[in-house]
Amino acid sequence: MKEEHIIKQLSTLKSIEPDAGFARSARTTILYRSEPMPARFFGLTQSLSTTLSIGLVVMLFVFIALGGVATMLRTPLSPTFQGVDEQSLASEAGSINQTIDARLSEVAYISGERENKLVMATTPSDGDSNADKEIDLLLTQAKGY
Repeated sequence: MKEEHIIKQLSTLKSIEPDAGFARSARTTILYRSEPMPARFFGLTQSLSTTLSIGLVVMLFVFIALGGVATMLRTPLSPTFQGVDEQSLASEAGSINQTIDARLSEVAYISGERENKLVMATTPSDGDSNADKEIDLLLTQAKGY
């Protein structure tokens, strides 16, 4: 009896039909459903990933190449000195400044002498040959010692 009851139950279940609205929506979903997107999207991401990785590698090589070229061009034009620091530069500039000041004071002294009429009177003129002879005589005596 159990078997007959199961067969009867199955035949009643077989005769059950869906609601008309559900049948329509299920039919349209099945008919108009497109291909699964993940397969197409995966292919797109693979090509995009490959393109991006190649692009990044090319940009890296270009960056390295331009950096190397920039270093090669910069070195002869503006060489970098290893042992130069602020203190050594300041001391060197100070000594140059002192040398320039000393020479400027000499120039000022010499130009002041030329303007001084007393000094001009005691300095021999270019045409005075006696003064030149005296100087030559003193030089030869100094060389003899």
